[in-house]
Amino acid sequence: MKIIFFGNTSFGLPTLEKLNKSEIKIMAAVTNNDLHKGRKKIIKTPVKSWAEQNSIKLIQQNNLNDIHFIENLKSLNADFFIVIAYKILPQHIFSIPKYGTMNLHGSLLPKYRGAAPIQRSILNGDKVTGVSTFIIDKNIDTGNVILQSKLSIGDKNFGQIHTELSKIGASLVLNSINHIIQKKPLIEQEGAYTYAPKIKKDETQINWHLSSTNIINLIRAFSPTPGAFSYLNDKRVRIYEAKKSFDSEIILSPGQISIINKKKLLIGSIDFPIEINQLQLEGKNIMDAASFINGYKNILINESIFKRR
Repeated sequence: MKIIFFGNTSFGLPTLEKLNKSEIKIMAAVTNNDLHKGRKKIIKTPVKSWAEQNSIKLIQQNNLNDIHFIENLKSLNADFFIVIAYKILPQHIFSIPKYGTMNLHGSLLPKYRGAAPIQRSILNGDKVTGVSTFIIDKNIDTGNVILQSKLSIGDKNFGQIHTELSKIGASLVLNSINHIIQKKPLIEQEGAYTYAPKIKKDETQINWHLSSTNIINLIRAFSPTPGAFSYLNDKRVRIYEAKKSFDSEIILSPGQISIINKKKLLIGSIDFPIEINQLQLEGKNIMDAASFINGYKNILINESIFKRR
């Protein structure tokens, strides 16, 4: 079995590792062009870095309609294309290989079709998520499902779920290739479907007039990146880790701060206070609550208020 891999992010690296150690031949890895920041800084995609380290043929292309790019793909005569965290492929690309094109998606389809399935699942307080492999068709994330695997979310954040699903997905992709080779039946997506659109910046700002559960879900959904944020004395503060406080003696209004024994930082919501464990003042390093309290007494005064803009 000869495959071409399409991807940009680290989510596909465990799959590349498994494929490279199997009997499957990776004919090429397709990824975006380098990003240039400033005069000298060049940013490669994780997929490019992996391909270079493992001596895999690399194809960089942002324009999927480029004739030379399309002819190059056809000339490699791959049996299968595998797409993980890449971009929407047009039909003239995904229809090239004889077995079709498989996508690994970070949800249990048909739930959370779209760009941000993991974040949306955590935001909504789901207990279970998972990954799906499916055959790409002309619509977004609607193709017939090959296999799925579930994962309990618990109190994990986006980064933790992302890592776990990428590893589960790697095994799922290999099993799915065998599933296709053996011509086993696929599953048509049925039932209620939901969409997971790309996260907008304003969605990562904390609204302290929500429940503690909803606020903590938001913090988890955007940790470690981009980080849920709020404002304290006009300074932006990102919050990466928090938990609900059940101290019945502490009553705080939404956004109100209470410092306990110079170690604990509590912020009010509409129900329970929220204990902040990790946070970051703009331009500074991430730190725990005690270090933040001791280091920024000039802006962190007891009874101050975290606000929205």
